Amino acid sequence: MAKKGEVTKKKWETIPYPEYRKRIQTARELLAKHNMDAMILFSPINWRYYGGWTDVAQMHNWVWRSCMIIPRDHNPVNVCHGAFYWQNLLTTYVEDNRFWSETEGGQLLASFLTGQRVPSEFWQLLLDTLKELKLDRGTIGIEKGPDIDTYLSFEEYDLLNKRLPDVKIVAADPVIWEQRSVKTPYEIEIIREGCKRSVKVLRAAFETIKPGVNELDVHRAFWRACAEQDLLESPNCSTWLCWTSNAEEEGGVFRWITGPVDRIIKEGDMGISDCGPTYKGYQMDWQRTFYVGDPPKKQVELSKLAIEGEQAAIDALVPGAKVGDAHKASVEALKKKDPMQMHIINFVGHGMGLSNHEPPWIIPDNPTLVKENMVFCVEVGAFDLEMRLVGAMPEDIVLVTKKGPEILTKDFPRDLWIAK
Repeated sequence: MAKKGEVTKKKWETIPYPEYRKRIQTARELLAKHNMDAMILFSPINWRYYGGWTDVAQMHNWVWRSCMIIPRDHNPVNVCHGAFYWQNLLTTYVEDNRFWSETEGGQLLASFLTGQRVPSEFWQLLLDTLKELKLDRGTIGIEKGPDIDTYLSFEEYDLLNKRLPDVKIVAADPVIWEQRSVKTPYEIEIIREGCKRSVKVLRAAFETIKPGVNELDVHRAFWRACAEQDLLESPNCSTWLCWTSNAEEEGGVFRWITGPVDRIIKEGDMGISDCGPTYKGYQMDWQRTFYVGDPPKKQVELSKLAIEGEQAAIDALVPGAKVGDAHKASVEALKKKDPMQMHIINFVGHGMGLSNHEPPWIIPDNPTLVKENMVFCVEVGAFDLEMRLVGAMPEDIVLVTKKGPEILTKDFPRDLWIAK
């Protein structure tokens, strides 16, 4: 058993120790920059990013309430339900782990395992910990914005304010996104490898698309390929969407954000795949369009136009530029060829990482500066205004480098996939 303060390699570490220390040090610097004494993280995604552990069973409920505290002037502290004892023991380098349990049996077990008295209530343990760390007065950030799922209820948020009357609670989101939006070399390596594997998976799925095949079988091919490429893990956050449709059917050619259905693919069908698998926690999000049979000339032209619009946005993502400039570039590229074209959503891209949609959003007039090692998912569409053809909305995962943008999903051509 290692002594407190002694660094030993974890048996099943989630992130290497140097990466963990680097992330914590950066967080401390950003807390100071944004005038916060600490941040309390309730999101399992942030536990994974900052501490290397998470709730793999996705038990996001008050029954197992847990959090991670990152103070500006103290080492991180995990305040967890006893069920997470083994997760913390085996995967995280956080040394100060404090547990609670709501049952007498759980308290006895956790006390035996930790050698410490284990309380029966999360909130009391949290308050005692903050008091010990001298954080019961001052400024504390928590996840408050729309881009992070915290699983903290409104009632619990009110309780936090009530039980910390001398604390100024602010949004920790500026600290979190300033850090998470710029990827470390370790993260970039994971994302790059994830893109390579996801290209193989999508190709395996697309090769099954042909007349007479059930749409469900296309999805089965995708998930089998994911298993072969080690893209299935716990928690499984893969979000792949792939639909087939026809202008003659109910709903027309658009079925976005729908699950697979028991439908036989036929000639003249169109469709788009979106999002993708997850690799080591990082969610791939990119799109391709297909047509079953010989595509009409207009469908081919729309596909080419969409690629031009997407490439214009990608080319604008250079260090020092404004993120909003990429949106403007995509609009100008589309309207130059077809003045009637317009975006159907208010963004043409976003950051990606442990979530498939992260800031910064590529929206009009976004003043955020593009930085080296940011990773964007750029998605620009060109659509049939008569609603007879699906058009296209290519999306690629793009890494910002010193030399400019690098498309990480380039090994799967953006051209319209023709299935026969």
